[in-house]
Amino acid sequence: MKKRNKLINDVIAFLCCCIVLCTVQLQTVYAKEVFTANKAIIFVVDTSGSMQKNDPDRIAIDTIAQFIYALPSDYKVGLVAYSTTIDTARIPVVCEERKSVADAAAALKYEGYSNAGEGLASAVDLLVNDAAQEKYIIMLSDGETLLENEERTAVAESQYQSAIAQAKAQGIAVHVIGLGDEMSDMNSMIFSAARETAGISLYEEKVQGIQDAVDTILRKELGIKQSTLAIVDANGGLETISARLPYTYADRVRVLITCDAPINNLKANLQAESASQINGSRYSLIELEKPVDDQLEISFEGAKDSRVRVNVIPEYYVMPQVSIEYTDTEPSNADPFVEHPYDRIAQITYTFARADNATIRLWDNSYFDHSRIVVTKNNGEEEITELFLDKGCLTVEEIVTSNQEYEVCFDYSELTVNVIGTDTLQVSLEEPPMIPAQEPPEKPPYLLIAILILCVILLLLGIVLAVWHKSKKKPILLPPDPKPEPSKYNYIGKLNIYITRTHSGYDIPPLSYDLFRLPQGKVVSLYEVLDSCGVKERFPGAETIYLKAGGGRSLIIINNSDCTIMKNREILLKTRSYQLTLDSKVDITFEDEISELAFQYKDVKLSAVH
Repeated sequence: MKKRNKLINDVIAFLCCCIVLCTVQLQTVYAKEVFTANKAIIFVVDTSGSMQKNDPDRIAIDTIAQFIYALPSDYKVGLVAYSTTIDTARIPVVCEERKSVADAAAALKYEGYSNAGEGLASAVDLLVNDAAQEKYIIMLSDGETLLENEERTAVAESQYQSAIAQAKAQGIAVHVIGLGDEMSDMNSMIFSAARETAGISLYEEKVQGIQDAVDTILRKELGIKQSTLAIVDANGGLETISARLPYTYADRVRVLITCDAPINNLKANLQAESASQINGSRYSLIELEKPVDDQLEISFEGAKDSRVRVNVIPEYYVMPQVSIEYTDTEPSNADPFVEHPYDRIAQITYTFARADNATIRLWDNSYFDHSRIVVTKNNGEEEITELFLDKGCLTVEEIVTSNQEYEVCFDYSELTVNVIGTDTLQVSLEEPPMIPAQEPPEKPPYLLIAILILCVILLLLGIVLAVWHKSKKKPILLPPDPKPEPSKYNYIGKLNIYITRTHSGYDIPPLSYDLFRLPQGKVVSLYEVLDSCGVKERFPGAETIYLKAGGGRSLIIINNSDCTIMKNREILLKTRSYQLTLDSKVDITFEDEISELAFQYKDVKLSAVH
């Protein structure tokens, strides 16, 4: 009996092992099939003693960690820190291992001299040995190469120039961020790494500006797609943000919360297969794996008078698909007594599915309609232009005369989401079938001729009737003016306008616009208000934000733009009207996601009117 029980237990244990092994094997295959991390970035950080003065609160280290976690999953990331020698050198690792790199950055100390030559050379060597297709270096330094004597300094400078040449030869772009007074000269040797490798040079006098420099590299150089969900001016209490996310079936959504002060008691509510949270000194990142709901709610406590920005970084693993429908018609001018092919038109429809589930079609909600995806054929030799998503589909027609097989390539760069996975697809077209030749008639087909003549007469008559009917059609009315209906109330008060951020970077002093001088019923756009104040800077979307007088000494704001508009931490929805009472404050982030302003609806004292 004991032997029998032992045998049964052994069989059960063996089956459990098989199930575990199968599960591990399935997970491994899934990871390989979904995507490959074909991009690599190494951060090269100057950790010399001078950084203690320029970055006493270690904001740069915190920003680097934020950057590491915010990158899409097809990026590998590594780290090189240098002072007198190399302090840390981490090879680029995949998404699941990024914490080790961020932890290494958090452990860095500012001490010693500055050996930029050895730092850049170490990073280039790590990337040369990496199999990634795209390679980048982001270098942060607060000064030129400086060691304990001139001889060692000269050797390090020569090593720096050699590393630049090697990076250029390997196609590695080096982006340089200069920090502090010593880096104000943009023609210095440190910045030459960016000039020689088609990178960009960015200078920040204060360490607080590193966030803007990192955002510039993310958005403009790496093309990382992120959208601003909200901007909140915290008052020290609990803040709550609710929003509906349009990223249906996304594989991963990262919610990045940044602030110029610590963020406390952060909580997020969104249903997903799994979620994780990472907190830094001045940022928090919530990573959601395969969210199954679109309603996101976030609550946190921000320091009084601090500004909190909430960005969303969506990510899709994509597998393109193709379906083909043929339409065959008989050629009108072909000889019926000779065998000939049909005229064939192929309607080719491209759709996009989740890489792990081909039955789930992506981007079929209205948020993605009219988004452009560039499609090229035969290794980019021919471009299929003007293809825009419509319910998740791209459709094109092609004349087919013979069997064809070619490869198409999809460029997802104009989408507002980050796309990982397959960007090529094989298309096979079948030649049209042949129409058999007819036997010649023994005598002329008089009846057929009469029918054809009658058809021609009827056709001509139909054309005449159609032309006559068309001439009788009423003129098509133009669509109504999208501008809101005039108001029946009179304006009072004024607007105090504060432009906090512009695309050009120029500062604009506070402005004031008198509303009570406007005639009764007039509807005015924010663009007209700014133009009347003499503002030459362009604010995308301002022309479709309207104001009109409301009852009870109020002001009505109508948002027909894609700007992010908030009133008292409430997001104002598009095409909706909202009432502003006196002393109401409105914050606007315009459609370029850079320009920002705030205005306050104020009363006017009688003495000011006279």
